[in-house]
Amino acid sequence: MTEISIVIPTLNDAETLDACLESLDSQNYPEEKYEVIIVDGGSDDGTLNIAHEYNCRVLFEEEGTISYARELGVQKADGSYIAFTDADCVVPDDWLVKLKSTVETDEHVAGVGGPNVTPEDDKTFAKAVGDFFELFSKVGARYGFTGDEITEVHHNPTCNVIYKREVLEEVGGFNEQLVTVDDEEMDYRIREQGYRLLFRPDAPVDHYRRPTWRRFQQMAYTYGYGRGQAVRIHSELGKWFHYGPTIIGIVVIGLFLAALLTPIPLFIPLSVVFIGEISILGIAAFMRLRTNRSLIRYYLLINVWHIFWGIGFAQGIVNPPSTDPDLQMKSDPQKTS
Repeated sequence: MTEISIVIPTLNDAETLDACLESLDSQNYPEEKYEVIIVDGGSDDGTLNIAHEYNCRVLFEEEGTISYARELGVQKADGSYIAFTDADCVVPDDWLVKLKSTVETDEHVAGVGGPNVTPEDDKTFAKAVGDFFELFSKVGARYGFTGDEITEVHHNPTCNVIYKREVLEEVGGFNEQLVTVDDEEMDYRIREQGYRLLFRPDAPVDHYRRPTWRRFQQMAYTYGYGRGQAVRIHSELGKWFHYGPTIIGIVVIGLFLAALLTPIPLFIPLSVVFIGEISILGIAAFMRLRTNRSLIRYYLLINVWHIFWGIGFAQGIVNPPSTDPDLQMKSDPQKTS
């Protein structure tokens, strides 16, 4: 009997999927008690061939959002527990054992997750991306968070998490309208229903980071866009560091326009930009001291992330998810109770 269903969204992930599925195939968990479900968004690079080699169940989604892919996987799963990871992750042999044993400890625990860390064999650029996310987690972000003990958290990213299926069904599952941040938005609704989410630091996954500037830029934009959408649904999901890049961008553009159209001296907006860039350079220098990696790369990564996040966040705020009542049910925990 299937106890755990592992859902993995894919889209042209042939480069990393084999290592991911090999790690899942090596779990210290009875193989007849878990299944792996691939939900593919239209891969044309050999991803599906790899999935079939490992006898995964393969589903296809046509909506184009990772949130829809995850929700489709949940709906078609056979397990009473639903685990999630990504195609660019490699999990330890005791991953399922640790997560499931922890989520079972209390009826009020809905889900348990663990860290996602940059592997030692990742590419040089990707390691710098991992360093950036580790630093970003210090101000409250969950993506690169690590810890020392089992603790209650507000969110576990879906690259490393397990849930009780009955809780996912109770809160209505993922909001398929969200481009990203769908996992955190769902975790918000789970906590609003009185459930707890736990973080287990000794259940890490190796998470290969974005290997190119283009993919890092796309990630920044889509994460910003999804956060903007989520904030329109639940204002509590917006923290100061989420608004910062967009607000700073608007202020800088406004000052430059004012300098062009009014007597305001040009050195004022230039001074603001200069101070900001010196601050970013200081952060990059601090990261360089800790890792001995490229100062210029860190400097550019921080700038690229904040520019494209700021643009995406603004567009997500302006273009919130559909107001269709059936879809809004998933965003209102009172309507799913």
